[in-house]
Amino acid sequence: IDLFIPYAGLEGGLKQQRFQNLAAQNEFISSNVELRNQERYELHFGIKGTLSKKMSFNVGASFSQNRNHVLFVNDTIYSSGNQFNVIYDTINISRITGSLSYQANEKLKIDGIAHFNSYQARNNPYAWNLPQLEVILRGNYNIADKLIVRADFTLETGRKTKVFDPTLEGVQEQDGSYFMPLGVIADANIGAEFRYTKRISIFANFNNVAAQRYKRWFNYPVQGFQFMAGATFRF
Repeated sequence: IDLFIPYAGLEGGLKQQRFQNLAAQNEFISSNVELRNQERYELHFGIKGTLSKKMSFNVGASFSQNRNHVLFVNDTIYSSGNQFNVIYDTINISRITGSLSYQANEKLKIDGIAHFNSYQARNNPYAWNLPQLEVILRGNYNIADKLIVRADFTLETGRKTKVFDPTLEGVQEQDGSYFMPLGVIADANIGAEFRYTKRISIFANFNNVAAQRYKRWFNYPVQGFQFMAGATFRF
């Protein structure tokens, strides 16, 4: 049965900033960054529902104001650019979101999610390192709750990074700041888990299967193809 549910909400408040949270976003962060609490207010609305017994959707938009929003830039003072510092700015973010999900019982589930972001920063020409377009495709297949196969694909475009050397190839200038467009992130991963019993399982993960050397952060290309295998035991 088709079902359409409109929704809307207004939320916000003060978020305490911790170094642990910053390091989780960027593991190359310098240890002497300044910590400021973030103040955030967001209005969001949209429509969600079902198109059939197996397919659901969500389409929405949000508008938020973020004071002391974290932006990462290369630290040229303490680390000659091989670590990242934090700068803060007030950023208005407009986002359009769409998602589509397919689920067949408990065996097969596929999700497709897309975000289009627009940023207005008060003190910087761009919101450094934040993507304009994000696309996520993911799915998993469960065979008799014994063999579980997972796959996901991530695409990000429109990121720009602040640089301090105007002689670098590809550098552009805007409002007195030098910047470089970062390349497209296209990352695909595959994983499988075999549950021998409810407590014992073995797994294998194949990450970045296309061996892309994209730069998630400036001067930091990611590792190529990665493989990990192991076993788990639950008490």
